[in-house]
Parts: sequence; structure tokens; C-alpha cells
Amino acid sequence: MEELVLSAIQSRILLALLLEGPLSSSRILRVVGISGSSWAKEKRFLVSFGLLDCRVSRELTERGVIRKMEFLLTKRGKQVSQSLLIISDSITSKLRAQRIEQLVPTVVA
Repeated sequence: MEELVLSAIQSRILLALLLEGPLSSSRILRVVGISGSSWAKEKRFLVSFGLLDCRVSRELTERGVIRKMEFLLTKRGKQVSQSLLIISDSITSKLRAQRIEQLVPTVVA
């Protein structure tokens, strides 16, 4: 079995989808801050590992029928994203505590 190793960009995509819900490609580009070519590559990777799913719908507008694509997390994708969020929170809280200790010297009685 292949071992899944996520890059920083892939992690940001998963967290964005976890925190904001289903997103369109253009919204993902803005939220995550990546280019369209990077998104195309990362999208293929995340879909191939079963973390991301695409929902296609058609919508009737004044200008005609448009096709909408939204990306959402699979069940496995949600589990991975939640784990990433817990790890991230743990790291930042430890760093925050260390920073406070550096700023506020402890008083020895």
C-alpha cells in the first residue's frame, strides 16, 4: 500500500474545505492562494487518494444553463483534515505558550 504524504499546499486545501465547506475551483484558488496549474495537479492527487470529490451540477440562469463544479471532502478526507486541524492547533498552542514564557520572565520566590 502506498503511504500518503501530504504537502503543505495539499494540507491547506483540505483545511480550507473542512472549514469552509464545498468550494468552487476559483474560490479554492483565492482561499488557498495557489495558481490554477498547481490546483490542477493537487486536485488529481487528492482525488486519486480518495480525499476529495467533485460534485457537478447544472444551473439555469438568465444567460442559459451553466455547469457548476464544487469540490468537497470525502469521509476519509474529513478524517485526515480533522487530524491536520488537531495537529496544527496543538503545535500553535505549544508555540504560543513558549512565546509567552519568553516574553514574561518567571519569578523565582
